[in-house]
Amino acid sequence: MRPGILAAALATGLVLTGCAPIGGSLGLDAVAAERADRAEARVEALLASYAEYLTDRWPGILLPETTVEAWLGPGVWTTAFQNCASEAAGRDVVVDVDAGITSSPPPRTAGELRDVETAIYLCQGRLPPPGLGASDPGPIEIAWVTAYARDALPTCLRREGVAAEPLPDDPFAILSGGATPGWDPYRAARGDAPALRRLQALCPHPSVLLSTISPVGEPVGEPIGEPVGEPIGEPGGEPSAEDGS
Repeated sequence: MRPGILAAALATGLVLTGCAPIGGSLGLDAVAAERADRAEARVEALLASYAEYLTDRWPGILLPETTVEAWLGPGVWTTAFQNCASEAAGRDVVVDVDAGITSSPPPRTAGELRDVETAIYLCQGRLPPPGLGASDPGPIEIAWVTAYARDALPTCLRREGVAAEPLPDDPFAILSGGATPGWDPYRAARGDAPALRRLQALCPHPSVLLSTISPVGEPVGEPIGEPVGEPIGEPGGEPSAEDGS
């Protein structure tokens, strides 16, 4: 396991010899790596699309290098992104649900507009929009959760003297996140709370194990306390010929 995943598993009592994660390419490490790779690919696609727009609009523009600094939830992303883009653009940048991303005061010259748009590019790379963190499970995750639910979990329960009913042979028996709405592997222990808690600790449900991995393969970041970025250009730059101003 990666250190962050191991710590989360230890905190919830999930690292147990009776129900060790499936090894090799189907371990939780591989699931975390796949989530991280897929999230990175979504960021790269977003930046590539925006870079194409910028280079078409501003021929000769030099785009800044940008790498992901944190994945933030919707509740904190807006403020952090606004701080980042405002610092980089040299003016207040605001994310508005209806108006999109705007700046105050509005750009008066092509140079100011270019700086705002470049700041958006920079900060989308540093602090990707939360929506990019959500995705359907990849093939490694699907293989892991299927093998765990059909083999590892029932085997673990049998070691504890519990015969779980088989997982239904249905393509929708396991949903995203490892949920199994039509299958209760702990049914035999329902009604005996201490026994149920022990079983769920020794032989955790796949959804519990998957919940220790963030949607992007790492723990979700915290809000950035200080503005991120440096001014890209001096406000008040001259309009470009392409702008026609």
